[in-house]
Amino acid sequence: MGHDTRYEKIRFAFLKRRFYLGLFVFLPLFFSVFALAAPLIFLTKFRAVLQHNIVDAGGLLDLYESAEKWTYIFTGTAFVAGLVVAYALVRPAKKLLGKIRGYKDTEEFGSLGKDFAEIATSFRKYTSLLESTTGGIMAVNKHGEIIMANPHACHILGCSERDVTGRNIGTLLYISKDFERVMGGEIITSELNVQVSGERRTIGYTLSPVKGKDAIDGAVFNFMDTTKIKEMHQEMQKTERLASIGALAMEVAHEVRNPLASIKGLVQLIGEDIKDDARKRLYIDTILKETDRLNRVVDTLFEKKTASYEGDNLKEMIHRIALLCGQAVKGKAVKIIEEYDEAADKMQMTDERLFHAVYNIVLNAYEAVGTGGEISIKTSKADDKARIEVSSDSELSPEIEADKIFEADVTTKGAGRGIGLKIARDAIRNAGGEISVETAQGKTKFIIQLPQA
Repeated sequence: MGHDTRYEKIRFAFLKRRFYLGLFVFLPLFFSVFALAAPLIFLTKFRAVLQHNIVDAGGLLDLYESAEKWTYIFTGTAFVAGLVVAYALVRPAKKLLGKIRGYKDTEEFGSLGKDFAEIATSFRKYTSLLESTTGGIMAVNKHGEIIMANPHACHILGCSERDVTGRNIGTLLYISKDFERVMGGEIITSELNVQVSGERRTIGYTLSPVKGKDAIDGAVFNFMDTTKIKEMHQEMQKTERLASIGALAMEVAHEVRNPLASIKGLVQLIGEDIKDDARKRLYIDTILKETDRLNRVVDTLFEKKTASYEGDNLKEMIHRIALLCGQAVKGKAVKIIEEYDEAADKMQMTDERLFHAVYNIVLNAYEAVGTGGEISIKTSKADDKARIEVSSDSELSPEIEADKIFEADVTTKGAGRGIGLKIARDAIRNAGGEISVETAQGKTKFIIQLPQA
């Protein structure tokens, strides 16, 4: 790369200067010091002798001056010799360096200054790029320690650069195994969940190795917050599923409509022949009402609105539900007790969804109670609200929690079941009411509260 060339160029220039400085300065100085050392020591001792007047001063002074002169001559000769040796070494070294590197002479300080300026500009440019990018970037050394994190990385993780610098990325984000694989030369792309200020976030990341001259020196962790994207994807999947269910419901409704009309017509004919039997007449009327109810459901699917419903009072609705549920589990010996207060005859149920809600609750009680068990349905009035209690001799399964019983797919009946109680809860809440469940001593009680209006 271009930047590597400039770095190499500057390094080579400094190495060459250092080599030249050693040859042309330190080598001659070494020879000079070597030449001066012995004579100067001798002369120093000789001067000390003269100062004590032990020998003839005149003769010795001449000797001293002669020795001093020749000392300087030898010193100058040693310095020149050093220059000659240095030059003799520089010429082949210069040729060798020129052949190996292939660079032109870069001795001028102006050239080095230009290279330094280019490197500084490039460094500022890439630093600005890292700081302004909208993705998180962290640099990690070969030991897994974070050595750099850009501002957006700190924003995503809810911390400062000082908080993460020096920490091990494997323990910070629990990706130790991924880091080990990256140090082996792999590139990892994945996602993980993190807690930021008590909020759960999903981040998608890429962990890539940084290759040095001889080995992998570390890794780059590049990531972004994908929480919103994942939520949008889940919503799209949910919408697609609902659209598929809606299309299937339309097909089923279309196929059900004609048989319902036939059933209703045949039941009406049968009813004309048994007008004198009150019990059978009750059954016929119940069948006709249920057929009308199914027709309204079909109309609702096609017209996208709630079909008209005349409604029953609360007592009639519950009695009809008890009759239908008893027939649905025919052959199971279960005793049902119905208790109504005075308000049950006066309270009109104009929202047909409440019929579905109570029906699903009573049917669940029928299915849960054992043979010989008992189901009690009781109505009362409390605080201007109608109260319906459905109690049964049954217990919730150990794997089902009471506060989870109204969630979809919470059932022991197998796949594709468990939606009835959720429909009941939603219908009651839409009508402005509330539903709860109590379990104690082998009994389960559903409590429904509805506004009397």
